Amino acid sequence: MPDNDPYRLTAAPAREGGPRPGSPRVGRTVLWLLLVLSAAANTVTSVAGVTTAVSLACGLVTVASVIGLVVLRLRGRR
Repeated sequence: MPDNDPYRLTAAPAREGGPRPGSPRVGRTVLWLLLVLSAAANTVTSVAGVTTAVSLACGLVTVASVIGLVVLRLRGRR
């Protein structure tokens, strides 16, 4: 039986081609990739004895990506 309610909100038509570039899924993937790479770089720079500034920059990128993932998670819960 079709629903003929004129006041009912309907979903937007589906788009082809996968997720949009601005979707949380793409952002989450990029943040996870950045987190893994920056954590690995931070580990390597700490073990290799590279200057503290480089290791600190890698650590800051790691922390920023964790914060970004937390923000995306909290926004998705709404």
